[in-house]
Amino acid sequence: MKKMLYVMATIVLVFICMGALPDAMTGSSVTITYEHHEVHQGDAFVTHIENTCTNTGEMTVLAFNTPDTAKWIHMTASAHATSGASFTIVEAPSIDPDESTSEATPYNRNRNHANTAVTSSIETAPVANEISFFNETAAAAANITTTVTLWDETIGETGNLVSKSAGVSRGQVEFILKQNTQYAFIVASDDDNDNVHSIALSFYQHTNR
Repeated sequence: MKKMLYVMATIVLVFICMGALPDAMTGSSVTITYEHHEVHQGDAFVTHIENTCTNTGEMTVLAFNTPDTAKWIHMTASAHATSGASFTIVEAPSIDPDESTSEATPYNRNRNHANTAVTSSIETAPVANEISFFNETAAAAANITTTVTLWDETIGETGNLVSKSAGVSRGQVEFILKQNTQYAFIVASDDDNDNVHSIALSFYQHTNR
């Protein structure tokens, strides 16, 4: 009996070292993705905004600062538009502070966890655990200019309402954002139709080793 318990304990230890645990009923290995693990750990977050624009060039924007620490943000983003638009992800843009419409709080995907996001708002005194939302009026007032464009895609056309990033695996569209840097996620209308813009950000934060 002792020998059997020793063997079972050894098997469990091997599974743990391999990043897997045995199923209680079958003994089969059970694994989850690293991203799913971050959800369990309370370090995964999501935020989403929607805004209607009516003129060519009007923008809907989510923007934030990353912290000056080694706790890096692993980000995926998707966008939707009901008429012609462009979706861009910009690194280190120029954005006038204190012009946002409101602040969008990133929600912890583990609703039982108290961890908060390391993002901060675009303000003279940035607020932690916030992402700044700019509607078309606020975006114009913020004088947003681009520098490094990480992603530039046409969306909102027939059959392509949603950005391609929404339909591929995380590994193909994930960005590990640079620390102490500002980022903007922008949907801009390409026509004068009533155009409902939507931006969704999903990310986890992990300390680089």
